[in-house]
Amino acid sequence: MQQSVRSRHRSTLATALTLMIALAVPAAAQEPESLTLSQAVTEALVRNDRMINQNDSVEQARLGVRLARNTFQPKLVPNIQGSFGQTNISNQTYRMDLLQRFTTGTEVRAGFGASTAQIPPLPGSLDQGDIRFYNADTTLTLSQPLLRGFGSAVSRRALTSAEVRQADADRQRRLAEQVVAVEVASAYYRIVAQEALVDVARKSFERSLKLRAASEAKLDAGLVSQLDVFRAQQLVSQAEIQLFDAQAAVEDARDLLRFLIARESDAPFEVARDIPRYSDPVAVEEAVNVAIESRLDYRSALAAAEDAERAASFARNQLLPQVDVNLALTRRETADTLRTSFGVDGFQFATFFTISMPVDRTPQQIEYQNSLIERDRRQREITTMRKRIADDVKRAIRQRDRLLRTLAAAEASVDIGLKEVEVAQLRYERGLSNNLDVVTAEANLLSIESRRISALADSAVAQLALRATLGILDPLKDIAPPSGLVQLAVAARP
Repeated sequence: MQQSVRSRHRSTLATALTLMIALAVPAAAQEPESLTLSQAVTEALVRNDRMINQNDSVEQARLGVRLARNTFQPKLVPNIQGSFGQTNISNQTYRMDLLQRFTTGTEVRAGFGASTAQIPPLPGSLDQGDIRFYNADTTLTLSQPLLRGFGSAVSRRALTSAEVRQADADRQRRLAEQVVAVEVASAYYRIVAQEALVDVARKSFERSLKLRAASEAKLDAGLVSQLDVFRAQQLVSQAEIQLFDAQAAVEDARDLLRFLIARESDAPFEVARDIPRYSDPVAVEEAVNVAIESRLDYRSALAAAEDAERAASFARNQLLPQVDVNLALTRRETADTLRTSFGVDGFQFATFFTISMPVDRTPQQIEYQNSLIERDRRQREITTMRKRIADDVKRAIRQRDRLLRTLAAAEASVDIGLKEVEVAQLRYERGLSNNLDVVTAEANLLSIESRRISALADSAVAQLALRATLGILDPLKDIAPPSGLVQLAVAARP
């Protein structure tokens, strides 16, 4: 009986274990997502914190333009204070005001209103009731400044500044897109390079193990000394450390890319094991001219200088006396009913001037002087930025050319290093030399492979950084892998 119960328990446990394994296998069998550089850049442009902040800044600037433009929209303000059907209450008000400002400085006001009033009867009068009537007030006024506030440049100053801020916010967002795209490409290519270094370090470790085994076998046969074994063991230790370092560097690069594209810290993905090889020669003078025409920060500096010039013109206008001409069409009468209060007869035309000139104009003068200082400072910034852009372009071109030369030299050295390892191994196997030459050749080959892979990744990033320096980098178009991909899969070597 007990054996039967135990058998059933074992059968139940086996069934449960089988189900758990069956459920776990599909999850483990799922391959990580293959993430291309273009996909990574697209995700970063949408989900990166810097891009979200830039999008918020653009939206705030857009709302600022909307608010400033609202100044020139018609304003209709109803104002009603009345009773529910009672006519024996005085000071009931029924009024509608309309205000319209124009970018020329012209202002139009229209007011339509009526208010109730009562006059008590005189003592001894036969009519003992209150006299009730409506005070009608309809006024149309047109005001035009002639000096201070005249012209669209002055009247729409706030709107122009808001539009400048919106355009600058849009440029800053595009500039942030270029910076984020270069950062994502750098992190992505670093993963590719580090994974290739892991393959190189792993194969170097495997060859070191074979060399150690061969040295120990020769030591047992009395063909080599104990020093050869020690050197082989030291090579294995160094290769193992380099393999661990390369694997840790891969995880660090993955964490950085996850942070840039705003993914979870444990989100698995695989990258394409290739790095594009760019060859886009450009003359320095031509590159500087392209950067001057295309750099977004330089455009922002030009826009700021133009806005400073407008601010100086506005401050100069505020020093003028205020002379406004006003045209009014008004109708003020009394009526017996509310309906007859809003008539079209009885209007009178009037013209009048408003003249104002403060004796103390110190605030306006200081504002004008500050605007002149700001204008001159903006002009100096443009000159300085042109020099800095030229230096940035030259530095970026030199960096790209240096990396390309380093890459070409490293690729040539890799071929020599491979031959050196083969010759050293062949001489050691035939007993023509000890394993010191093999150890030295292996270390030299690993160093050369590392330089080649790093130079290839850095050269690809340098090309994108150069386009960003020139201001012509389009993250959604230029990140697509061009022709001439370099596959970084490491071939098996002896």
